[in-house]
Amino acid sequence: MGKLGNIWKTMLAGGAGVAALAALNAAIQRNASEPDTSALGGEAHFFSWKHGHVFYKAAGLNNAGPPLVFVHGIGAGASSFMWRKNFDELAQDFPVYALDLLGFGFSDKPATASYSADLYVDLITDFIREVAGYPANVVASSLGAAYAIRVADEHPELVNALVLNAATGADALNRRPGMAGAAFYGLLQSPVLGTSFYNVMASERSIRDYARDNLFYDHKRVTDRFVTNLYATSHQPGAQHAIAAFLSGYLNTDTRAPFARLTQPTVLVWGKQDPTMPVERSGSLQELNPRARLEVFDYCRMMPEQEHPEKFNALVRDALTARSVAASESF
Repeated sequence: MGKLGNIWKTMLAGGAGVAALAALNAAIQRNASEPDTSALGGEAHFFSWKHGHVFYKAAGLNNAGPPLVFVHGIGAGASSFMWRKNFDELAQDFPVYALDLLGFGFSDKPATASYSADLYVDLITDFIREVAGYPANVVASSLGAAYAIRVADEHPELVNALVLNAATGADALNRRPGMAGAAFYGLLQSPVLGTSFYNVMASERSIRDYARDNLFYDHKRVTDRFVTNLYATSHQPGAQHAIAAFLSGYLNTDTRAPFARLTQPTVLVWGKQDPTMPVERSGSLQELNPRARLEVFDYCRMMPEQEHPEKFNALVRDALTARSVAASESF
Protein backbone atom coordinates (compact mmCIF):
# COMPACT_ATOMS: atom_id res chain seq x y z
CA MET A 1 0.00 0.00 0.00
CA GLY A 2 2.95 2.31 0.68
CA LYS A 3 4.13 2.35 -2.96
CA LEU A 4 0.57 2.67 -4.24
CA GLY A 5 -0.02 5.55 -1.88
CA ASN A 6 3.10 7.34 -3.14
CA ILE A 7 1.98 6.88 -6.75
CA TRP A 8 -1.42 8.38 -5.96
CA LYS A 9 0.22 11.31 -4.16
CA THR A 10 2.45 11.95 -7.17
CA MET A 11 -0.50 11.81 -9.56
CA LEU A 12 -2.57 14.13 -7.39
CA ALA A 13 0.32 16.59 -7.08
CA GLY A 14 0.81 16.51 -10.85
CA GLY A 15 -2.88 17.01 -11.44
CA ALA A 16 -2.94 19.92 -9.03
CA GLY A 17 0.03 21.48 -10.83
CA VAL A 18 -1.67 21.17 -14.20
CA ALA A 19 -4.88 22.61 -12.77
CA ALA A 20 -2.95 25.54 -11.33
CA LEU A 21 -1.27 26.20 -14.69
CA ALA A 22 -4.63 26.04 -16.45
CA ALA A 23 -6.11 28.53 -13.98
CA LEU A 24 -3.13 30.85 -14.44
CA ASN A 25 -3.39 30.65 -18.24
CA ALA A 26 -7.10 31.50 -18.08
CA ALA A 27 -6.41 34.46 -15.79
CA ILE A 28 -3.70 35.81 -18.12
CA GLN A 29 -6.02 35.70 -21.12
CA ARG A 30 -8.95 37.13 -19.15
CA ASN A 31 -6.92 40.08 -17.85
CA ALA A 32 -5.31 41.02 -21.16
CA SER A 33 -6.47 44.38 -22.46
CA GLU A 34 -7.88 44.98 -25.95
CA PRO A 35 -5.39 45.84 -28.73
CA ASP A 36 -5.24 49.40 -30.05
CA THR A 37 -7.79 49.84 -32.85
CA SER A 38 -6.87 53.46 -33.56
CA ALA A 39 -3.19 53.00 -34.45
CA LEU A 40 -3.98 53.16 -38.17
CA GLY A 41 -6.47 55.55 -39.73
CA GLY A 42 -8.78 54.66 -42.55
CA GLU A 43 -11.78 52.35 -42.42
CA ALA A 44 -11.86 48.91 -40.83
CA HIS A 45 -13.16 45.96 -42.86
CA PHE A 46 -13.22 42.18 -42.85
CA PHE A 47 -12.39 40.04 -45.87
CA SER A 48 -14.49 36.87 -45.71
CA TRP A 49 -11.78 34.45 -46.76
CA LYS A 50 -12.20 30.69 -47.17
CA HIS A 51 -10.31 29.98 -43.93
CA GLY A 52 -11.70 32.78 -41.77
CA HIS A 53 -12.41 36.49 -41.51
CA VAL A 54 -9.36 38.65 -42.24
CA PHE A 55 -9.23 42.14 -40.73
CA TYR A 56 -7.82 45.03 -42.74
CA LYS A 57 -7.71 48.81 -42.85
CA ALA A 58 -8.10 50.81 -46.06
CA ALA A 59 -7.49 54.50 -46.78
CA GLY A 60 -6.76 56.89 -49.64
CA LEU A 61 -9.05 55.00 -51.97
CA ASN A 62 -9.71 58.09 -54.08
CA ASN A 63 -6.02 58.35 -54.97
CA ALA A 64 -4.97 57.34 -58.47
CA GLY A 65 -2.47 54.65 -59.27
CA PRO A 66 -1.82 51.08 -58.13
CA PRO A 67 -2.87 50.17 -54.58
CA LEU A 68 -0.26 49.72 -51.87
CA VAL A 69 -0.60 46.62 -49.67
CA PHE A 70 1.25 46.34 -46.34
CA VAL A 71 2.12 42.82 -45.08
CA HIS A 72 3.42 42.52 -41.53
CA GLY A 73 6.04 40.09 -40.23
CA ILE A 74 5.55 37.07 -37.98
CA GLY A 75 5.95 37.01 -34.21
CA ALA A 76 4.05 37.15 -30.94
CA GLY A 77 1.77 40.18 -31.10
CA ALA A 78 2.52 40.88 -34.77
CA SER A 79 -0.14 42.73 -36.74
CA SER A 80 -0.70 45.68 -39.05
CA PHE A 81 0.08 47.84 -35.98
CA MET A 82 3.70 47.79 -37.19
CA TRP A 83 2.73 50.11 -40.08
CA ARG A 84 1.19 52.82 -37.87
CA LYS A 85 3.92 55.34 -38.83
CA ASN A 86 3.56 54.64 -42.56
CA PHE A 87 -0.06 53.84 -43.37
CA ASP A 88 -1.65 57.27 -42.92
CA GLU A 89 1.31 59.13 -44.38
CA LEU A 90 1.39 57.07 -47.57
CA ALA A 91 -2.41 57.16 -47.83
CA GLN A 92 -1.92 60.78 -48.93
CA ASP A 93 -0.49 59.48 -52.21
CA PHE A 94 -1.70 55.91 -52.72
CA PRO A 95 -4.74 53.75 -52.07
CA VAL A 96 -3.42 51.79 -49.07
CA TYR A 97 -4.41 48.52 -47.44
CA ALA A 98 -2.96 46.84 -44.34
CA LEU A 99 -4.18 43.39 -43.39
CA ASP A 100 -3.74 41.23 -40.32
CA LEU A 101 -2.68 37.78 -41.48
CA LEU A 102 -4.88 34.89 -40.36
CA GLY A 103 -3.98 34.03 -36.77
CA PHE A 104 -2.78 37.57 -35.98
CA GLY A 105 -4.18 40.92 -34.92
CA PHE A 106 -7.95 41.22 -35.28
CA SER A 107 -8.24 38.42 -37.85
CA ASP A 108 -9.71 35.04 -36.99
CA LYS A 109 -7.41 32.58 -35.23
CA PRO A 110 -8.94 29.16 -35.87
CA ALA A 111 -7.30 26.27 -34.06
CA THR A 112 -8.16 24.03 -37.01
CA ALA A 113 -6.29 26.06 -39.64
CA SER A 114 -3.20 24.46 -41.20
CA TYR A 115 -0.88 27.40 -40.57
CA SER A 116 1.86 27.32 -43.17
CA ALA A 117 3.73 29.46 -45.68
CA ASP A 118 1.41 28.20 -48.41
CA LEU A 119 -1.62 29.39 -46.42
CA TYR A 120 -0.25 32.94 -46.24
CA VAL A 121 0.83 32.99 -49.88
CA ASP A 122 -2.74 32.02 -50.79
CA LEU A 123 -4.16 34.67 -48.45
CA ILE A 124 -2.06 37.52 -49.85
CA THR A 125 -2.83 36.37 -53.39
CA ASP A 126 -6.58 36.31 -52.77
CA PHE A 127 -6.48 39.60 -50.85
CA ILE A 128 -4.80 41.42 -53.75
CA ARG A 129 -7.04 39.80 -56.34
CA GLU A 130 -10.36 40.21 -54.51
CA VAL A 131 -9.91 43.24 -52.24
CA ALA A 132 -7.06 45.62 -53.08
CA GLY A 133 -7.00 45.19 -56.85
CA TYR A 134 -3.99 44.64 -59.06
CA PRO A 135 -1.30 45.11 -60.05
CA ALA A 136 -0.49 46.16 -56.48
CA ASN A 137 2.62 47.53 -54.85
CA VAL A 138 3.61 45.46 -51.82
CA VAL A 139 5.54 46.61 -48.76
CA ALA A 140 6.35 43.64 -46.52
CA SER A 141 8.59 42.62 -43.64
CA SER A 142 10.64 39.49 -42.75
CA LEU A 143 8.57 36.31 -43.32
CA GLY A 144 5.78 38.50 -44.69
CA ALA A 145 8.31 39.64 -47.29
CA ALA A 146 9.11 36.00 -48.09
CA TYR A 147 5.43 35.34 -48.78
CA ALA A 148 5.23 38.49 -50.92
CA ILE A 149 8.19 37.24 -53.00
CA ARG A 150 6.38 34.01 -53.70
CA VAL A 151 3.17 35.83 -54.64
CA ALA A 152 5.09 38.07 -57.06
CA ASP A 153 6.79 35.04 -58.61
CA GLU A 154 3.76 32.75 -58.81
CA HIS A 155 1.32 35.49 -59.88
CA PRO A 156 3.40 38.23 -61.55
CA GLU A 157 0.29 39.94 -62.90
CA LEU A 158 -0.76 40.77 -59.32
CA VAL A 159 2.38 42.61 -58.18
CA ASN A 160 3.67 45.86 -59.62
CA ALA A 161 6.69 46.47 -57.35
CA LEU A 162 8.09 45.34 -54.00
CA VAL A 163 9.70 47.03 -51.00
CA LEU A 164 10.99 44.29 -48.69
CA ASN A 165 12.36 44.75 -45.19
CA ALA A 166 14.88 42.07 -44.10
CA ALA A 167 13.32 39.42 -46.32
CA THR A 168 13.81 35.86 -45.09
CA GLY A 169 13.75 32.62 -47.04
CA ALA A 170 17.16 32.76 -48.74
CA ASP A 171 19.60 31.72 -46.01
CA ALA A 172 17.27 31.98 -42.99
CA LEU A 173 13.87 30.44 -42.18
CA ASN A 174 13.93 28.55 -45.46
CA ARG A 175 13.67 24.94 -44.24
CA ARG A 176 10.58 22.94 -43.44
CA PRO A 177 10.50 21.22 -40.03
CA GLY A 178 11.56 17.63 -39.51
CA MET A 179 10.37 15.19 -36.89
CA ALA A 180 11.74 17.33 -34.06
CA GLY A 181 9.75 20.32 -35.32
CA ALA A 182 6.60 18.23 -35.55
CA ALA A 183 7.08 16.99 -31.99
CA PHE A 184 7.69 20.53 -30.74
CA TYR A 185 4.55 21.70 -32.53
CA GLY A 186 2.55 19.01 -30.74
CA LEU A 187 3.90 20.18 -27.40
CA LEU A 188 3.12 23.83 -28.13
CA GLN A 189 -0.44 22.92 -29.11
CA SER A 190 -1.13 21.18 -25.79
CA PRO A 191 -3.87 23.14 -23.99
CA VAL A 192 -2.03 23.60 -20.68
CA LEU A 193 1.73 23.11 -21.10
CA GLY A 194 1.85 24.66 -24.55
CA THR A 195 -0.18 27.66 -23.46
CA SER A 196 2.01 28.08 -20.37
CA PHE A 197 5.15 28.10 -22.52
CA TYR A 198 3.53 30.63 -24.84
CA ASN A 199 2.53 32.88 -21.94
CA VAL A 200 6.11 32.97 -20.67
CA MET A 201 7.44 33.75 -24.16
CA ALA A 202 4.79 36.45 -24.70
CA SER A 203 4.97 38.06 -21.27
CA GLU A 204 5.30 41.84 -21.06
CA ARG A 205 8.87 41.48 -19.84
CA SER A 206 9.80 39.09 -22.66
CA ILE A 207 8.27 41.40 -25.26
CA ARG A 208 10.06 44.44 -23.84
CA ASP A 209 13.44 42.66 -23.59
CA TYR A 210 13.15 41.23 -27.10
CA ALA A 211 12.23 44.63 -28.52
CA ARG A 212 15.21 46.27 -26.82
CA ASP A 213 17.67 43.58 -27.86
CA ASN A 214 16.44 42.85 -31.39
CA LEU A 215 13.82 45.21 -32.77
CA PHE A 216 15.04 48.74 -32.02
CA TYR A 217 18.45 50.38 -31.96
CA ASP A 218 16.98 53.32 -30.05
CA HIS A 219 15.50 51.94 -26.82
CA LYS A 220 13.25 54.98 -26.50
CA ARG A 221 11.21 53.42 -29.30
CA VAL A 222 10.21 50.61 -26.93
CA THR A 223 7.36 52.61 -25.43
CA ASP A 224 4.72 51.42 -22.99
CA ARG A 225 2.17 51.77 -25.79
CA PHE A 226 4.22 49.49 -28.04
CA VAL A 227 4.68 46.79 -25.38
CA THR A 228 1.09 47.00 -24.19
CA ASN A 229 -0.30 46.60 -27.71
CA LEU A 230 1.91 43.62 -28.57
CA TYR A 231 1.03 41.98 -25.26
CA ALA A 232 -2.70 42.56 -25.75
CA THR A 233 -2.59 41.32 -29.34
CA SER A 234 -0.59 38.24 -28.43
CA HIS A 235 -3.13 37.23 -25.78
CA GLN A 236 -6.27 37.27 -27.89
CA PRO A 237 -8.04 33.88 -27.92
CA GLY A 238 -6.27 31.52 -30.31
CA ALA A 239 -3.19 33.72 -30.81
CA GLN A 240 -0.83 30.88 -29.87
CA HIS A 241 -1.79 28.65 -32.80
CA ALA A 242 0.02 30.54 -35.57
CA ILE A 243 3.01 31.17 -33.28
CA ALA A 244 3.24 27.44 -32.52
CA ALA A 245 3.50 26.82 -36.27
CA PHE A 246 6.12 29.57 -36.59
CA LEU A 247 8.32 28.31 -33.74
CA SER A 248 8.09 24.78 -35.12
CA GLY A 249 9.21 25.84 -38.60
CA TYR A 250 5.93 25.37 -40.46
CA LEU A 251 5.85 29.00 -41.61
CA ASN A 252 9.30 28.83 -43.20
CA THR A 253 9.60 28.98 -46.97
CA ASP A 254 12.44 28.84 -49.49
CA THR A 255 12.51 31.99 -51.62
CA ARG A 256 15.82 31.50 -53.42
CA ALA A 257 14.45 30.38 -56.77
CA PRO A 258 11.38 32.68 -56.64
CA PHE A 259 13.51 35.72 -55.82
CA ALA A 260 15.92 34.96 -58.66
CA ARG A 261 12.98 34.89 -61.10
CA LEU A 262 11.42 38.21 -60.04
CA THR A 263 11.06 40.75 -62.83
CA GLN A 264 9.28 43.43 -60.80
CA PRO A 265 11.30 46.38 -59.44
CA THR A 266 12.40 45.38 -55.94
CA VAL A 267 13.94 47.42 -53.14
CA LEU A 268 15.57 45.60 -50.24
CA VAL A 269 15.56 47.53 -46.96
CA TRP A 270 17.85 46.56 -44.10
CA GLY A 271 18.76 47.86 -40.66
CA LYS A 272 22.55 48.11 -40.42
CA GLN A 273 22.56 46.90 -36.81
CA ASP A 274 19.94 44.16 -37.26
CA PRO A 275 21.18 41.23 -35.08
CA THR A 276 18.55 38.74 -36.24
CA MET A 277 18.94 39.21 -39.98
CA PRO A 278 22.41 40.75 -40.38
CA VAL A 279 22.76 43.09 -43.33
CA GLU A 280 25.42 40.81 -44.80
CA ARG A 281 22.63 38.38 -45.71
CA SER A 282 21.30 40.88 -48.22
CA GLY A 283 24.27 39.95 -50.40
CA SER A 284 22.88 36.48 -51.10
CA LEU A 285 19.65 38.04 -52.36
CA GLN A 286 21.47 40.49 -54.60
CA GLU A 287 23.53 37.64 -56.04
CA LEU A 288 20.30 35.80 -56.85
CA ASN A 289 18.74 38.88 -58.44
CA PRO A 290 21.19 41.70 -59.26
CA ARG A 291 18.27 43.90 -60.33
CA ALA A 292 17.21 44.31 -56.69
CA ARG A 293 18.34 47.55 -55.07
CA LEU A 294 19.59 47.66 -51.46
CA GLU A 295 18.93 50.53 -49.04
CA VAL A 296 20.63 50.28 -45.63
CA PHE A 297 19.33 52.26 -42.65
CA ASP A 298 22.04 53.16 -40.12
CA TYR A 299 21.28 53.25 -36.38
CA CYS A 300 18.54 50.75 -37.03
CA ARG A 301 17.74 47.13 -36.24
CA MET A 302 14.69 45.20 -37.48
CA MET A 303 12.15 48.02 -37.70
CA PRO A 304 13.23 50.76 -40.16
CA GLU A 305 9.58 51.61 -40.86
CA GLN A 306 9.18 52.56 -37.19
CA GLU A 307 12.71 53.66 -36.26
CA HIS A 308 13.16 55.98 -39.27
CA PRO A 309 9.61 56.45 -40.59
CA GLU A 310 10.26 59.69 -42.50
CA LYS A 311 13.13 58.16 -44.45
CA PHE A 312 11.24 54.90 -44.97
CA ASN A 313 8.12 56.66 -46.24
CA ALA A 314 10.17 58.81 -48.61
CA LEU A 315 11.90 55.70 -49.94
CA VAL A 316 8.59 53.92 -50.58
CA ARG A 317 7.05 57.01 -52.17
CA ASP A 318 10.03 57.61 -54.47
CA ALA A 319 10.40 53.96 -55.48
CA LEU A 320 6.74 53.43 -56.25
CA THR A 321 6.20 56.80 -57.91
CA ALA A 322 9.16 56.16 -60.20
CA ARG A 323 7.71 52.74 -61.04
CA SER A 324 4.31 54.28 -61.86
CA VAL A 325 5.87 56.93 -64.10
CA ALA A 326 7.96 54.32 -65.94
CA ALA A 327 4.90 52.14 -66.43
CA SER A 328 2.80 54.99 -67.81
CA GLU A 329 5.58 56.02 -70.20
CA SER A 330 5.77 52.50 -71.61
CA PHE A 331 2.25 52.76 -73.07
